[in-house]
Amino acid sequence: MINKIKDVNSAKLKVKKLFNYTFKNETLLLEAFSHKSFSKKNYERLEFLGDAVIRVVISNLLFKKYPKSNEGELSRETQILVSKKSIAKLSNEYKLVDALLYKNLKIKSNTSLRTSISANLMESLIGAFFVDAGYIKTEIIIKNIYKDLLKKKNKIGEKDSKTKLQEYMQSINKPLPIYETKRLPSPPHQPKFEIICKIDVEPKLASHICSTVQEGQQKTSKFLLNKIKNEK
Repeated sequence: MINKIKDVNSAKLKVKKLFNYTFKNETLLLEAFSHKSFSKKNYERLEFLGDAVIRVVISNLLFKKYPKSNEGELSRETQILVSKKSIAKLSNEYKLVDALLYKNLKIKSNTSLRTSISANLMESLIGAFFVDAGYIKTEIIIKNIYKDLLKKKNKIGEKDSKTKLQEYMQSINKPLPIYETKRLPSPPHQPKFEIICKIDVEPKLASHICSTVQEGQQKTSKFLLNKIKNEK
């Protein structure tokens, strides 16, 4: 039998300690930490809401902080800050996954699953803050969570390597880069991919082995950009 009183008390203590916040609606708090394997009333809806709230808050903060930045720079910087990778890293700093309520998940051994759920938990908790306390209080909490990532920069929204390589090829009227993905023998919870990239101005293919396709494309693009730069 599930001890919901014990579960919600554990979540209350963690949230109070980490965010200095006490939920008025404790059912909402329990929902925010519940995986679908644990309960039909789980964090998925709150995660959806939290994702939207984080994006609005971060976009607004960047808009105010960088009045001279254009739409593209603001958009790219927002995307960096609200990406699953960034949110998972923040969630891991707070060790939110340690309070996850679940059944029959290999959360400790499956790195990919743990990272994904960590991001989901942060988003669901933000969604729960928003429902329980409203925008102003939630904005304060998000600003505190992101305080290090929001420190003033000289330049924001720098283009990633894949975008830079694509724009370079367009600038010299050549076809866009072609990426190929090969799944390498590896366990489901720790996948390995070989990402291969071909561009017209380089006779040799470039490749990189990584755990995600996106990371591999970025690193392969960066390698090619450096190679082009050094050959000029």
